[in-house]
Amino acid sequence: MMMRTLAAALAFSALSALALLLTHTGAWAAGATDPATFRLTPALLDRMDQVAAELKHLPQQDDDGDDAHSVEDIARKLDAHPQVRAALARQNLSSREYATAMLAALHAGMLLAMDKAPGAKNTQAFTPAQRANVEVLRARQKGRP
Repeated sequence: MMMRTLAAALAFSALSALALLLTHTGAWAAGATDPATFRLTPALLDRMDQVAAELKHLPQQDDDGDDAHSVEDIARKLDAHPQVRAALARQNLSSREYATAMLAALHAGMLLAMDKAPGAKNTQAFTPAQRANVEVLRARQKGRP
């Protein structure tokens, strides 16, 4: 499924950048939106869920082997697929906003998962946006069965 390929590319990119983001030493391409300062909202997450639901029927496509290293790289990969561009447009999302939000959600999800782990780091080292995103995901989890 194409979304699995895109999700894998996003996950790989996020994981490779996570250590840099968490220590605030990561440098994004000039003019890039930084997932460490991007604030998620429940409404935005709902729109992203709508995009994912709309695209889940698409066939999986082979990745081109080019690793995405920035929000712009991921956005270009999303823009390369007309169905993805159309689904994003229907939810009033740009590929750049979607890529940034996906990385921010992935980071927040990882922080939330680590929150209960033994030896979890104090969240004071995270940006205010990252802490807020963890709380948005925590509230979203509580609201679901």
